[in-house]
Amino acid sequence: MALGSVLLLTGATAPDGAGEPRLVVLLAPGAPDAARHVPFVDVTLEAQAMHAAPGDALFELPLVASTVVTSGRDLRALTLADAQGPIPVTTQDVAQDGSNTIRRWRAGRAVDGVVTVRYRVPIDAAAPPLALPQYEMRTEGGTFSAAGSAFLLLPTDGKPRRAEVRWDFAGYGASGVGASSFGMGHALTPAAIPAQRLASAYYMGGRPGVTGPERDGFFAAWQGEPPFAMAPLMGWAAALHRYYGGFFGYAPPRFGVFGRTNTRNPGSGIGLTDSFAYTFNATSKPDDLRTLLAHEMLHSWVNSLDGSMDAAGGLDRSWFGEGLAVHYQRALPYRAGMISAADFLTDLNETAARYYTNIKIATPNAAIADGFWRDTRVRVLPYDRGSLYFDTVDARIRARSGGRRSLDDIVRTMLRTRRDGGKMDEALYRSLLARELGPGGIADLDAMLGGATILPPSDAYGPRFRRVVRPLRRYDLGFDMASLQSRPRIVRGLKPGSNAAVAGLREGDEIQNGFPQDALQGDQQAYVTLDVARAGRTFQLRYQPRGETVDAYQWVMAGPPRRPR
Repeated sequence: MALGSVLLLTGATAPDGAGEPRLVVLLAPGAPDAARHVPFVDVTLEAQAMHAAPGDALFELPLVASTVVTSGRDLRALTLADAQGPIPVTTQDVAQDGSNTIRRWRAGRAVDGVVTVRYRVPIDAAAPPLALPQYEMRTEGGTFSAAGSAFLLLPTDGKPRRAEVRWDFAGYGASGVGASSFGMGHALTPAAIPAQRLASAYYMGGRPGVTGPERDGFFAAWQGEPPFAMAPLMGWAAALHRYYGGFFGYAPPRFGVFGRTNTRNPGSGIGLTDSFAYTFNATSKPDDLRTLLAHEMLHSWVNSLDGSMDAAGGLDRSWFGEGLAVHYQRALPYRAGMISAADFLTDLNETAARYYTNIKIATPNAAIADGFWRDTRVRVLPYDRGSLYFDTVDARIRARSGGRRSLDDIVRTMLRTRRDGGKMDEALYRSLLARELGPGGIADLDAMLGGATILPPSDAYGPRFRRVVRPLRRYDLGFDMASLQSRPRIVRGLKPGSNAAVAGLREGDEIQNGFPQDALQGDQQAYVTLDVARAGRTFQLRYQPRGETVDAYQWVMAGPPRRPR
C-alpha cells in the first residue's frame, strides 16, 4: 500500500493540516486456511504530527503485558517511513516490573510529519489458550482477536490523536466483518484520545458472530462456537447496560462485548476501552456468564481511583474499582429485576465464602501489588474485601440517614467530579465518606486498608436476608503455590495428608498444565485436574483443593420477597 493511501480513505487532505491529528490503523487479516484459522494480520499505521530527534522513542509495544506474552517478538517485515523515506530504528527493551516489558523503537534520524508503519503479525493457531488476561492474538472459526497491547505499535509522544480503525477483508470476499472497541466496522473516534486507549481496546475480525449495534451503541461480537444461542444473552446484557446508564446518569456513546473460547479459563473477563472481553467453552451456560457480564460492564463507569502510576501499577487502588464493581454487579441487576433473589444470594455467598476462608484475609492493602500476580489468594482480596467493605458502608449510611442517603450518593458525586475534569482520588472519597459517617467512617476505611476483617451487618442487604455462620473449607492446593510460578512447574512443599497427597501427587512432580484459581476458591465443590509428569510418564490427578474447615459467614433468606435497597 502506497504512502498516504490510508489517509486517502479517511478523507484527510493534509497530514499536518488544521484540526486534531489522526492515528489510522488498517487491519488486513489473511484468508483463513482449511482449518478456518487466520494465518496472519497485516497492520498499517499512519500517525500524523510525529516529531522526534535522533535517538528519541517513536513507537512502543509490550513484549509482556500483565504477564501475557504478546506478539511483540514475532513481527515480520517491519518498516517505518515518512515523507523523506525509510526511517532507520533501533530497539530498546525495558522491563517495567515482573509483569510488563516494553519494546521501544527509536529514531535513527530526525522525524517530522506523518509516519507510516507496516508489519505482519503471524498467528500461531496451535498455541494453547492462557489462564491469563485475554490479550494475546488468537484465531478460530475464520476469525482473529486480540487486545491492542498484544500487537499494535503505538506512538510514545503522549499526544492525543483522533483514532481511526479500518478493515481490509480482501481475502474474505464479501463476508468479512470487523469490530473494535470503537465500534462495528470502520470507526473514527469523535475526539482525540491518548494512544493508551488503542492499546487497551479490542479488535476482532473475520467471520465473528455479532449482534447490534443497538440504538444506544451497544454491540457484541464473538469468536468460535458457543454451546448456546448467544443473541438472547447479549440482549440481556444490552438491557442491563441501559439500566446502568440510567442509574449512573450517563453512558458511553458505544460499548462492545467481545467473546472467545478458552478451554483452560472459561468465564474470565478483562475490562477494556469502552468494552470488555470474556471467555467461554463447550460447557458454559448463560447463567454462568451473567455475573461476568454484569461485573465487566460496570467498568465503563466504575474504575480505579486516580493516582500516579508507581511501582504498584495501580493495584494498590484496585480495592475501590473492583470492590465497587462486585458490590454493584449483584445489587443493580437485582434492583432492576434482572436476577432473582436466589441469584443475588449465590453471588454474595460465593464472595463471602472465598473471603472468610481465605488464609490471606489479613493481608494489608499495601502488600496487594506485590502478591497480585503470584498468589491467587492475594489477587482476589481487592474484589472480595472491597465489595464487602462497600456493602458495609452502604448499610451504615442508610442506617445513619434513615434511608435517605446511601453509598450511591458518594459514587455518583465522585463520577460526576471525574466527568467535570476533577480528580476522582482517595482524598475525594475520604472527604465524602467523612461527610456521611464522620471520623468513624475514616477509621473503618483505614482498618480495612490495614487488613482488618470486614463484616457487614446481618441486615446489610435488606430485611429479606440475614447472616448465618457455616462451616466451610479453606482453599488449599496441598503444596507451595510458588511451585506454579517456576518453569518448569515442580511441586515443592507438598503437605502430607493433604487432598493433593492423598490423590497421589508427590514432591518433585512436574505439573504441565496451568489452570485458573480465582473461581476455584469460591466454589466449595470444585475439583482441580493436574497433568503430571513423573519418571518419564504423564498422567492426570483430580482432587478437591480444600484444607481445614473454618467458620465462615453466609446469608440466607429471612423474609418475604422484596427488592434490595
